[in-house]
Parts: sequence; C-alpha cells; structure tokens
Amino acid sequence: MTQLPEELFTEVKAFSLSELNRAIKEALEITFPDTIWVVAEISEIRIHSKGHCYFELVEKKDDLVIAQIKANIWAYSYKGISNKFEKATGETLKKGMQVLLSVNVTFHEVYGISLNIKDIDPTYSLGEMARKKKETIEKLTKEGYIYLNKQIPLPLVPQRIAVISSETAAGLGDFINHLDNNPYGYRIFHKLYQSLMQGLDAEASIISSLQAIKKEIRLYDAVVIIRGGGSQTDLSCFDTYNLAVEVAKMPIPVITGIGHERDDTLVDLVAHTKLKTPTAAAEFLISGLRVFEERLLDAQRGLIQQVREILLDETNRFNHIIKDFRYSITERFSNEGNKLEMSMHKLIHAVTQAIDSNRSKIIISFNKMQSALKSFIQTQNSRVKNIEQAIELLNPVNVLKRGYSITLRGGRVTKDISGIRTGDILQTKIYKGTITSKVEGLNEE
Repeated sequence: MTQLPEELFTEVKAFSLSELNRAIKEALEITFPDTIWVVAEISEIRIHSKGHCYFELVEKKDDLVIAQIKANIWAYSYKGISNKFEKATGETLKKGMQVLLSVNVTFHEVYGISLNIKDIDPTYSLGEMARKKKETIEKLTKEGYIYLNKQIPLPLVPQRIAVISSETAAGLGDFINHLDNNPYGYRIFHKLYQSLMQGLDAEASIISSLQAIKKEIRLYDAVVIIRGGGSQTDLSCFDTYNLAVEVAKMPIPVITGIGHERDDTLVDLVAHTKLKTPTAAAEFLISGLRVFEERLLDAQRGLIQQVREILLDETNRFNHIIKDFRYSITERFSNEGNKLEMSMHKLIHAVTQAIDSNRSKIIISFNKMQSALKSFIQTQNSRVKNIEQAIELLNPVNVLKRGYSITLRGGRVTKDISGIRTGDILQTKIYKGTITSKVEGLNEE
C-alpha cells in the first residue's frame, strides 16, 4: 500500500474570500489613498434613471483590448461634469471617446474593483479629438476626397433638391419655409430623406440616406444636409471618415447647413458648399436662382437693345437703297423710254419704206396667188364629184335596184353553199322586201 506524504496532513493557512477581498481593498486604499488621473477609452456608457452614469473603460493596443474596468459618476456630480465637458469640447461623452479622468480607486467585496470619477479633463479630449481629426483630414486629402465633390459644377438653376434631415428638426421647417415662401415666387422641388442627425446611429442613418439618393440621382440637382433643433454640441457624427467619404463621392453637389458656429466638420470640408444654418442653405439656393434670373433679364435687355439698333441701322440702309433704286429706275426708264421711242420711229419708217418699194411686187404676187387658189379649188371640186358618183354606184340599195339580191343565213351574209344544209332557212333581201325560203336541195356549179 502506497504511503501518503506527511505534508498533506499539515494544516494550511487559507483566506476566506471576504478576507481576501478586504485585504485587496485595504491594499488599494493604501496604494491609492487620493484621486489619480487615468487615460482610457469609453467602450460603453449608460445613464441610470436616477441620474447616475455608468461606464466601461478600456485600453486598446492594435484594436485589441488589453485592459478593462468599470467606472461611475454619481448623480450629484454627473450633470456638472458632463455640462463642463460639453461646453469645452462641443461634444457629449460617448462611446469611442478617449478621456482623461480624475478617479478614486474603489473596491467592493461583492462587486469588485471600479473607478469613481471625480472629474474629466476636457482639454485632453480636445487634443485627442483634434489629433484624430487632423489625421482624418490628412487621410482624406491624400486619397483625393477633399475637393472631389467641389469639382462637380452646381447647375445654374438647382430646382430639384434631396434633403437629408430629421423630420422633427426645427431647422428643416425653417429651410422648407424659406424655399416655399421665397419673395420671387420660385418653385423648388424638395424631398426629405428622413435621417437621425445625432447620436450613435446618426452616421449610419445619414449614409443610408445618401445611398438611397444615389439610386434616384437623376431626379435631383443637389443634396442638402441640414440640422437644427437638436443638441448644438453633438456633431461627432459629421466628423467621421466614412460619412465624409460618402459625401465626397456623391455624383451631384452636396450643400451643408448643419447649424453650428464651431470649427468646420469633416462633412463641411468635403462638401461642395458649406453654410452655417439651414436658413442660409435655403437663401443660397434662392440667391442662385435670383442671380440666374437677373442674368437672363440683363441678357434680354441687351438683346432687345441690340435688335433695336440693328433694326434702325437696317431701316436707314434700306431707305437709302430704296431712294437710290427709285432714282436709278426713274433715270433708266427715262433713258430707255427715249431709246424705245426713237427705235419705234425708225421701225415705222423702215416698214413704210419697205412697203412703198415693194408695193407692185406684192400686188403681182397676190394676183398670182388668187388665180392659183381658184384653179386649185375647181380641180378639187371635180374630184369630189367623181368620188360621190363612185360611192353612189357602190351603194347596196342601188345594186338591189338593178335586180341583185343578198342571201342571209342566221343573220350572216352567205356567199356560197358551203356550210348550208338541206332544211336550212334562208332570207333573201331584194330591192323591196325580204323572201324567206327553205333549202330543198343544193347544186354546186
């Protein structure tokens, strides 16, 4: 039988779990008796109904979490800390934000270690945000996105507008009111693509609207992204690389009226035209139409003046031509009339002389012609009489008068007996009357 080691029967000194946790708590209190500053990234944030704020803080390296801890701000401190942070940075505390925290390290025997946040230094976050924004701008510039949308020409008369905004935004109402009730009576078509304009889901919502507009791009002249009526500090969704790229790649101009007085967002930087407010965006569109109308009116006035000047010049030139033409025609008619009158006199004189010199020849020729014509008529009369006599002799009636007859069979003249049969009925026409007979016999001579 195997012998067990004696050390197994020696009494072991062990901590209970509560003793261990109390020891850890005491050690932490000794090590971190005062507040300390900690740099971390907010991975989760949750506001309790009682006003407390709870965080999950992480540290990452190459996008991998290498440290994680819970943290909280009690309700009596949260409002002051968050308001100070928003006022300084223009942003709300949110997921993904890098922050510098003043904390007390606490340990609870049941809930474990956590950080109680006493303050948040906004200058650190501002620096981090500025650094990230600068890096993103450099990336967008290197990839050619900063000026991509600006290179697309804005139509002279942009009257079909795709609007990206929240349907409940006060800025949207201002924008539409300015468009629809402009003092010039311009009619501008606009269609809303409902989007979230703040919060964690705003970026994806706006990108989805841009993609929907792309599918109907032939319907629009420009896209207007407007915001107003919400938090004037929560603009982080407009500072993301993905949304900036989507705006830059739009095939029609994008106009922004996000409604802020701070530095331009990334979306502003890549947009075709950036304006401070929704109202300013509406005024920009209306002023463009007004400028175009003024140009048309100026061109119309200039064209009318040019036409008037051309008509006046051409009228004067035409009057001069008519005047010169009338003078030329009168002069020419006068000259040609004189020439014609002289020619008529010459012709009459020549004809008179020709008639006088040839009068005797004409009389002799006329007499000869008259005699020849008379002889010709007599000859022709004789020929006509001879023809009439010949025709009279050939008249069948005259032939029948001389005792001849015509035999018919079936209404057709019969010249010989071929085709005639015994019993046939024949009609014989004589000078006066017709004889019907029946063939009794045939003799061929």
